[in-house]
Amino acid sequence: MYVDADTAKLIATRLRASLQSGAYASAPDGNRLAELLTKDLRSVNGDLHLGVRFTPPSPGPAPKNIGPPAFLGREQHYALGRIDVLPGNIGYLELTGFAIDAAAESTVVAALEYLKTTDAIILDLRRNRGGSGELSNFLISHFTGADTTASLRITSRDPHMNYTRYTMAHVPGPRRPDVPLYLLTSRGTASAAEDFTFVLQNLKRATIVGDRTAGAGHNVTMVPSGHGFATSISITRVADPKTGKEWERAGVQPDVRVDPAIALDTAQILALRSLEAKAPVNDRAHLAFLRDVRAAKMHPHPVTGATLEEYAGEYDGERRVRAANGKLLYEAAIGAPADTLVSLSDSVFAASTQARLTFVRNAEGVVELHIRNPEGIDLIVRRRSASPLRREASRLD
Repeated sequence: MYVDADTAKLIATRLRASLQSGAYASAPDGNRLAELLTKDLRSVNGDLHLGVRFTPPSPGPAPKNIGPPAFLGREQHYALGRIDVLPGNIGYLELTGFAIDAAAESTVVAALEYLKTTDAIILDLRRNRGGSGELSNFLISHFTGADTTASLRITSRDPHMNYTRYTMAHVPGPRRPDVPLYLLTSRGTASAAEDFTFVLQNLKRATIVGDRTAGAGHNVTMVPSGHGFATSISITRVADPKTGKEWERAGVQPDVRVDPAIALDTAQILALRSLEAKAPVNDRAHLAFLRDVRAAKMHPHPVTGATLEEYAGEYDGERRVRAANGKLLYEAAIGAPADTLVSLSDSVFAASTQARLTFVRNAEGVVELHIRNPEGIDLIVRRRSASPLRREASRLD
């Protein structure tokens, strides 16, 4: 059944050699035997889709009227993780897999509905190990036009199974063919997640940010192998229909290569820069500010503890500023949760509300807090009293 007949013979030879050497006889249990078999299956050509699983039958009578468990089903929320709208009206959706479950489509559509008014979208595939190619194509089609486009060419040893996959002409929910789209990837991005990334990159429809993907580029089937074992076998090759290029073993290379740990921050900066370039003049300054804030979160501007203490105290409007552990904490009202500010310079800080906070000493020597909210409205509040620590230092002076 393996997609490449010659490679299949080499793999079979390797398995027989290990069997004859007694390597498998030393396995203490089914799980260890599955590990040894998987290692040998992958040793010839590094096909990550080849593998053996061991799931021993449960003791007692088999349950009645219960079908096979769904892959990434309702209990895993169909592999949809965090969904959010980030500063700058950038949508974010984490996908930890592509669920093989009919109900997954409606859940994906609900997530897209939530994000339909965003100005850019980031899809996080860094922990996505794959799943359903059909769901991958379903989601791809929400970011392409209504005219169907050839996205993948699938071939196998059986010519009757060869076909070209196309994007879908009709999809439920919002279709966003023009929204700026960013995909986050890592070496953990595999299989159907690579399908998703590969197609959108080839269509020049998304910017890929992170590391290269795993390189698991075959379609597979699970074959029951007896005694609780099942074997995953690659049965088709998958390629770009225009160029014939595959991602098997090579992975999908990112457009912007960065450590996956900072891929989200990087994608946000790229999205903000793109939105800033197209925004009305009145909105550009705020988008540039948000871009500076994201960069500062990655590389904070250092501010001395003495300078931070200069700003601490009680301000008009029941506002409070505290210095703690090298950070400024801002309370917009009594009882409100403290917001840890991001330092952009010695005197300019950013709040999580997207407000810019600037500390200024006026002509009278009184510290003022100048607040500019996201709508561009300015507010100036005076410090009524310094922090106890600062008052004590002033008295000693």
